[in-house]
Amino acid sequence: MRDFKRFANCELCGNQFQNGPHLYEGKHSKLFDIWTCPICWDANWDGWSPIWEEKLLRHLEKKGLPIPQRNTKELFPRG
Repeated sequence: MRDFKRFANCELCGNQFQNGPHLYEGKHSKLFDIWTCPICWDANWDGWSPIWEEKLLRHLEKKGLPIPQRNTKELFPRG
């Protein structure tokens, strides 16, 4: 039986990443309930960049999730 690669799109930048089988590149933020590519995840290690704030706030509103407190750098934590 063949393993077919599964791909998903980053909910921030839209880039595609493999998420199974055998290679799971996606990163999940529990605070925001979003899946991101490893590039977005690694680039925002200290908190989500302000360029993503509007998108993140819309996503939280859509999902009915609370807005998390900002970290010491005044960024939303990656979670």
